[in-house]
Amino acid sequence: MKRVNVKKLKERKSKGMRMKKIAQILVSAVFVLFFGIFEVSMAYLIDGNVSDWGIDLGAASSKGYLNSHLPSGGLDIDYTTEDNADKYKYWTEVGPLYSYQNYFDAEAIYFDNDQYYAYIAIIQGLPEAGYDPPGNYAHGTWYYKFKPGDIAIDADNDPGTGEYGYEFGLDISDGSLYSVSDWEKVYYDDASISNPWAINAGTKKGTVSFVYSTEKNSHYVLEAAIPLHLLGLDANTTHSLRIHWTQECGNDYLTLNADVNPVPEPATLFLLGTCLIGLAGIGRRKLKR
Repeated sequence: MKRVNVKKLKERKSKGMRMKKIAQILVSAVFVLFFGIFEVSMAYLIDGNVSDWGIDLGAASSKGYLNSHLPSGGLDIDYTTEDNADKYKYWTEVGPLYSYQNYFDAEAIYFDNDQYYAYIAIIQGLPEAGYDPPGNYAHGTWYYKFKPGDIAIDADNDPGTGEYGYEFGLDISDGSLYSVSDWEKVYYDDASISNPWAINAGTKKGTVSFVYSTEKNSHYVLEAAIPLHLLGLDANTTHSLRIHWTQECGNDYLTLNADVNPVPEPATLFLLGTCLIGLAGIGRRKLKR
């Protein structure tokens, strides 16, 4: 009768359990790699609701809320905030000029990117149709509504290219992206630092996903997903860009300096995932021996 080496049998069993755990970890890593990363990079639903940026506008009822409640989640969010007014006060200094209640306050710009898209969210106080503040005479009438501006983008981080340094513009009336040859200046000369405010002429590059939200606690959101290739960019290397927004009057403005950060390409993820699956297979074969 063949004698069984109990010690070696236990060692083999212990080694087998370790290999099984390693295989399970590797398989789990594959799922995290493929599903976790893609879930993050597709996190922004372009609907004007900034909860996926980590912002609750339902709670943003007081001046300064967006300065202390910053965006979260995403891949690598760049942001600037300047929440200087609220719906409870009349005229408040917000930038070069003043805001009536929250209407002319440019409050926040957020930016993020994945492998294919640049995501932008702008929070400000003007409804899409504009607003006529009381006691304001403009364009020869007491009943003129100042309009919200288009989104200006400097994709090469070179102030020498494009008028005012912005070579691209997103038309908020229909979500069209333009290579801009001529920008329109703001109404008040005292607010010239806010330039530019609207696309005057240019070449259409395409239509992108864009939403102008309804009112939420006196706030309105402009949210967009722009294909990186339309801006002449990619997510293989780091690129610096600027995003600018103001209103027709130019009473307030915001400019964000942001970075397009590198994101692994799907092919790279596939190869890495394949390697992990292969390692898991090797571990299981050793377990069976």
